[in-house]
Amino acid sequence: MKIFFLTSHLKERDGASRAIINFSKGIKQISRYEPVIISLSTSIGVNKLGNIEIINIDKGLGLLSSFRILLGSPSPLKPFKKYLHDDGIYIVAADDIIPVSEFKDDLIYWSQGVLTSVFFWEPFIRRNKLVSALASPFLLYNAIKFSNFVKKYKVVLANSKTSAVYVSLFYNRPPKAVVYPPLNTDFFKPSKNKEKFVLVFLKRGYPSHVDLLTKIAEKVKMKSIGYKIPNAEYLERVSDEELRDLYSSALVTLYPIDFEYYGYIPVESMAAGTPVIAFRYSGGPAETIVDGETGWLASDEEEFYRLTIKVYNEGYPEDTSVKSRKRAEEFSIQNQTKLLLSIIEKLKA
Repeated sequence: MKIFFLTSHLKERDGASRAIINFSKGIKQISRYEPVIISLSTSIGVNKLGNIEIINIDKGLGLLSSFRILLGSPSPLKPFKKYLHDDGIYIVAADDIIPVSEFKDDLIYWSQGVLTSVFFWEPFIRRNKLVSALASPFLLYNAIKFSNFVKKYKVVLANSKTSAVYVSLFYNRPPKAVVYPPLNTDFFKPSKNKEKFVLVFLKRGYPSHVDLLTKIAEKVKMKSIGYKIPNAEYLERVSDEELRDLYSSALVTLYPIDFEYYGYIPVESMAAGTPVIAFRYSGGPAETIVDGETGWLASDEEEFYRLTIKVYNEGYPEDTSVKSRKRAEEFSIQNQTKLLLSIIEKLKA
């Protein structure tokens, strides 16, 4: 039997795409099911996919199609219909194709967040003023329409407890379970030879807490990815292997993001044996980091600064790296795929 993952896109260095690919690899490794990814568009290299079957519909969503979906129209998603057979298990794994449930009843929805929540995020509004202004009158209508689509799913899952809360709030459908995006933890190699620098990640185009990081960079050696920080070494482009080595060699990873539904970066850092400092109410990162054991959660900028300086000057217990790696393994391809498959088996029973 086949398990089909439906998505709007497959892209390089895209967290949603990586989750789908990793689930597919896990299913192929540990089960008798055959994974198939059906995507409206793909720009990802075949070498990244191994021997996973990909159906590229080649009907990517443009601005007009995306706006029609925002209004609750399933019409732009009709290209999926020819692939929705009676056989197989179908998992909708992209939040912008929720209306696919109009075409088939027994689908599984694995939510990676709420599509329209981005229009309530001030940095996005500031950067995309026209799109935000056009979309804002329709957000309530979208919530009502999408709630009706979500009700049609056989089961709803979420990629984090944070996502589950948002799905419950916006779509009035509490998810059955949380299945985290799987990580290839085998790729990351913890090192005992830590260098004395902090590694910083910021979202490209959406820098946050730059003044705080600038202040920290005056006191510590810092390497930054995603945005240039004064007094820090800026790493514009790094390969996957270079990133892995940076994680391993860094003393600590700073992730000063205000909110994220899940967030691969803290889990990747922990997989490399490097603890993470993030904000206490940042959503996904606050779920994956165990405060005081695999990293530290700060309540505000002042505490974030104090924690960073303290860790930089005093270090941390030797078993912190071991605990970090052990925590990351909970999110491995094998563990999260097993959880997903166990839910599927219960649905079939």
